[in-house]
Amino acid sequence: MDWFHCNHCFKKSGLNFAVSSCGHISCEACIKSKQCSTCGVACSYLPITDQMKPQEKVFFMDPGKLIQARMENISQIAIFQQKQMERVMVHFKTKSAELERLLEEVSQQGHRQLSELKRENGELKKQLLELQRENGELKKQLLELQRETAELKKPLSQRRVSPGQFQTTGAQRVSLPVGVTSPVTPRSRALRKWKSCFL
Repeated sequence: MDWFHCNHCFKKSGLNFAVSSCGHISCEACIKSKQCSTCGVACSYLPITDQMKPQEKVFFMDPGKLIQARMENISQIAIFQQKQMERVMVHFKTKSAELERLLEEVSQQGHRQLSELKRENGELKKQLLELQRENGELKKQLLELQRETAELKKPLSQRRVSPGQFQTTGAQRVSLPVGVTSPVTPRSRALRKWKSCFL
């Protein structure tokens, strides 16, 4: 490390060096108790050894190697995070495809149900029209029956039909019996005239 030296005597060789809390490096000969030998402020010293913590050693590492190590670490982090992202994307793509399939099934089922409802609605309309037609026919028959009932309640002389016929429905008529008389012929007339001459 070309930059490593005692900040007070600029000595590079030696075994024992320390770094002060104010950021100055001192050799063993320049270290003063509780005071920085470089700037004179009160401080504490940290021996520069292999037993330092990693966050302390990093200040004495080669920046190029540090960057390379950091880049390798960052690359591993990026690859890990990329794989995690890919798993998330695959999950959501699968979920999206499943939802689209379900949506298509629901849509098709809705179309089928709508078509069935339209068909049933058409059938119900036909049935309603048929019932309305039958209701109209029944109303006509009821009116006809009411008219005939009222006609039957009238005296015989006020009826609109002949005494020899009885109207039951609009299409059927039943003949009533009338007085039976013997037919009048020329022979019967002469016989009566002859009998009257002796009476």
